[in-house]
Formats: sequence, C-alpha cells, structure tokens
Amino acid sequence: MPVTPDRLKASLQVEMASVGVSPTLSQIDLLARYLDLISRWRTRARLTAITDPRAAARLHVADSLLCLRAGIPAGASLLDVGSGAGLPGIPLAIVRHDLDVTLLEAESRKAAFLEVVASELGLRISVACAAAEDAARGPLREQFDVTVARAVAPLAALCELTLPFVKVGGLAALLKGPSVRAEMGDGRAAARALGGSDPDVSEWSLGGGERRVLVVIRKRESTPRGFPRRAGLPRRRPIKG
Repeated sequence: MPVTPDRLKASLQVEMASVGVSPTLSQIDLLARYLDLISRWRTRARLTAITDPRAAARLHVADSLLCLRAGIPAGASLLDVGSGAGLPGIPLAIVRHDLDVTLLEAESRKAAFLEVVASELGLRISVACAAAEDAARGPLREQFDVTVARAVAPLAALCELTLPFVKVGGLAALLKGPSVRAEMGDGRAAARALGGSDPDVSEWSLGGGERRVLVVIRKRESTPRGFPRRAGLPRRRPIKG
C-alpha cells in the first residue's frame, strides 16, 4: 500500500521523537519533501537502496539526527563529509537552522542532487564536489567547528577523512554500527595521529531496534601536514595502532 504524505509525516514525527527530537510542522514538511526528492532521484543518482518511505524516515532522518547527541554548538559551521544523498547534513540543516552547513560529495551526480535539494527546499547550504582527501589540502582545511559522516569505512579511515577539516577545539561526530568496537584500536591511533582526542563512544537505538554507535572525537591540535594522504589511501591502508 502506498504511503500517503500524512502517514509519512506521522512516521517522521514518531521516528524523530525516538531519538529525542521534537520537530516543528514546517520541519516535518521539509523532511517529507526531502524524502520525496530522494525517492525521485534514487535511481538516477544512485542514492539509496531503501524504497519504503517509513523506513527512510527512521534509517535516514532519525539516524542522521543522532549526530545532535554530540553536542553541536549553536551557530556552528558544519561539514558533512561524503554526503551522498545529503545524510546526515540535510536533516541537520533542516532541524538546526542556526548551523552553517556544507555538503562535501565526490560523485558529480550526487552533488547535482544535493544542489537540487538546496534549491527546491530553500535551504541555505553549500555543496562542494570533491574527494575529501583533495579538499582537505585546500581552503577547507581546518575551517569547520564540526564534521559529520555516516559511512561504512573503517573508523581509522573516517578519522583521516574528517579530522583535517576540523578547527582546533572542534569535533568530529561519526555514525557507525556496533561493529565499530572492533575498530577502536586503529581508530584511537588514527585520531591521535591526526590531532584528535581518544574517541568517545555512545550507543543508541532507533525506533525499529537498530543499534547505532556515535563516535565523537575532539580536535586537540592541528593535523600534521602529511594528512590526509592521497585519494584512496585512507580506505585502502588505514592508519594502524
């Protein structure tokens, strides 16, 4: 049975409440329109395998909003690294109007989709089309209060792809699955090598019982100039502990 707009909005409200977020009606409307855009562009831009809008409300929107548990400061500049379909950056931009959000995406089709979302929803976000390893050696280096990422890369690789963008005193908020605990040794070594603190790990559950882990790393000192390494290396040869 097709999911009506009203049922999708009800699902959004329930799923967001499960992660401690109480959205306004205008925010729910924007998020419903965003999920509709993902559905319409899903095949063209190779965005996601999720086709059930109610599952998307939980696994895309509510999941993304777990980043708020990291304690993102008011008015922060935020970079979503490897944004893909705009996750977690776009839900964060919709729920937190005070944030200055930039979406970094290497694939041109996905970056084009992000531009469409920004235009159609009237969001004040910036989109940059570049690989993280290249962008972090340019003007975006250490320019953000917060970086976020939601990816399947090993924790050590995520550290190398996100921490070079963070100002000293800022933080990286990384969404991972429960298996991240097996990656903590290398992740801790990578965080330290890149100027970060030891990772702080907290576990959460979504409304459907899915377990998620939020890894927060604070930037203690500038990232050494040798990082990140050239494109592809952080994933192929993550820093080892």
